[in-house]
Amino acid sequence: MKTFNFLKAHGLSNDFVIFFNQDNINISRKLIQFICDRKIGIGCDLVVFINESVNEYSDLISRFFNKDGSEAEICGNALRCIGKYYFNKIRKKNITVETNSGLIDIEAYNESLIAVDLGKPYLQWDKIPISMELDTKNLGIDFKYLKGGVAVNVGNPHVIFFAENLDKKQLEIDSKKILRDTLFHKGVNISVVKVVSNNQIKVLTYERGVGITDACGSGAGASAFVSYKLNYCKRKIRVCMNGGDLNVEITNDEHILTIGDAKEVFEGTIKLDN
Repeated sequence: MKTFNFLKAHGLSNDFVIFFNQDNINISRKLIQFICDRKIGIGCDLVVFINESVNEYSDLISRFFNKDGSEAEICGNALRCIGKYYFNKIRKKNITVETNSGLIDIEAYNESLIAVDLGKPYLQWDKIPISMELDTKNLGIDFKYLKGGVAVNVGNPHVIFFAENLDKKQLEIDSKKILRDTLFHKGVNISVVKVVSNNQIKVLTYERGVGITDACGSGAGASAFVSYKLNYCKRKIRVCMNGGDLNVEITNDEHILTIGDAKEVFEGTIKLDN
């Protein structure tokens, strides 16, 4: 058995177990599921592996794994936690993280908040990706609760719906139908949005490989961007989720900035065999 150090952290109650510079961990679906299990493991929504970069264009290299063992491209809330940890460790105010979807810039917005630049999102059908050419601004989905659907890729794929009420049970039922379908052949994160005003929305997200979470950073960014593009909201939007609020700004070049807090819960060690 070998002992590995980890950090438990969360962003708006979306929680993570983060391993730093642990190249000798044998990553497997079984391992991820064990770590995420809240009864026999550590317990979290997602596991993150971070290594310091050896190239000239990034500071860190990251990998993200959902609690079902599948790998995700990015995680907005986890990136804030990573930023906070390294800002405290190396006393820098910005870092660049290499992810499976590209480079992500993270900055210390002020003494308590972290800003993550998710970049400019994609709306083209093959960039989402979906399995056939469709109008991504209206996918024509017609279930009891979720209707229409706007697809967008903000580093990972999302489909956004609008409703008068956020219904957790109905979102879960319809999300499972979407994920069983072949349209999103690489899976998709599903959010339902209630527009409160031109600068505030409420969002509930079903994350692929996880289920409904208290907050989703990339889901908040995707929901705010779509709300802006449909002229429901202005460029600066407060996204309210069960775990708390996240500020989102759509820049002039249509980059998505998510701005919020990150909390370090505890540091620990875990013994793992091969």
